[in-house]
Amino acid sequence: MGTADAFLEVAKIEFFYDQAPESMKSLGTSYSMTTLGVGNFLSSFLLSTVSDKTKRHGRKGWILNNLNVSHLDYYYAFFAILNVLNFVFFLVMAKFYVYKTEVSNSIEVLIEELKNRSSFSGQAAIITKN
Repeated sequence: MGTADAFLEVAKIEFFYDQAPESMKSLGTSYSMTTLGVGNFLSSFLLSTVSDKTKRHGRKGWILNNLNVSHLDYYYAFFAILNVLNFVFFLVMAKFYVYKTEVSNSIEVLIEELKNRSSFSGQAAIITKN
């Protein structure tokens, strides 16, 4: 999980920095770091909420001190359902997302380089003929 977080955090910082407007680059980077903290709080909140809700009405809860009696399979199935819903939400958001392309003068630079090369090769041909 640590390795996955390391790769994910770098990608998030790059995305926020690349896609944010010029005046909000540092704010976008701070948002990417904030998501890690918020995710940890949400994880703790989900764990305690599931533990409390499943212990109601005299039932054994899904998450107990004794792992042999706990139903972690139900808990992870619940997370699998949440991940599927999250993936569907991601697909919907990705469909409507408009990627901010980098505006550059790359075509003009390429044309200028081609002109310089063609004039240089023409000069080289003249020199080799003489």
